[in-house]
Amino acid sequence: MAHKLLIVLASLLVASACHQVAEPSHDATLTIRADISGTSVVTMVVLVSAPDIPTAVVFNIPITGGIASGPITVPAGSNRTVTLRAYDAGGVETHSGAVTLDIQPGANPTLTVVLQPLTGEVPIHATLGSISVTVTPARDTLVIADTVRLTASVTDWNGNPVVGTIAWATSDPGVALVDSSGLVTAAGAGTTAISATFQGAAGSSTVTVNP
Repeated sequence: MAHKLLIVLASLLVASACHQVAEPSHDATLTIRADISGTSVVTMVVLVSAPDIPTAVVFNIPITGGIASGPITVPAGSNRTVTLRAYDAGGVETHSGAVTLDIQPGANPTLTVVLQPLTGEVPIHATLGSISVTVTPARDTLVIADTVRLTASVTDWNGNPVVGTIAWATSDPGVALVDSSGLVTAAGAGTTAISATFQGAAGSSTVTVNP
């Protein structure tokens, strides 16, 4: 009897673990962009905090050609405070700014954050907004050994195209493979999702392979 009870408990634990793994993500990916030309800034730090986030999440935003631009992942929920801090080559904080907002899973509207100078420099205006990735075709049916080339379009929060490297992946390589250019090759019968990811945002296409 005790042995049977242990088996039942173990089954329940496995079922519970599987249920937890299947939980959907409730994060939102925002892209930060700030023009820091004309300042001494070489490092941009972003902190995300909230009453229900025990430890603030920290990001370093890459800087290229006088532009600080990069993605941050924010847990969905209310009262998310995004704090931006800029530093010079000596590690001295030169600018600081923050905004508190509610984050929805998926796309979020654009916001502007003004980083006020702490050392007599000009203010820095930064924008936060969502990037979306759309994969075409959204659905396709192949037979084994067939190929199809998928394309991914990336747009910013204003609908403007964004140029960059797309990372392609398949959720089931036994059904279909995908290379770095989006070329899909059918491998076996079934259905799989082919995903395109850009700076933390993703889109997908459903590919069904018939025998």
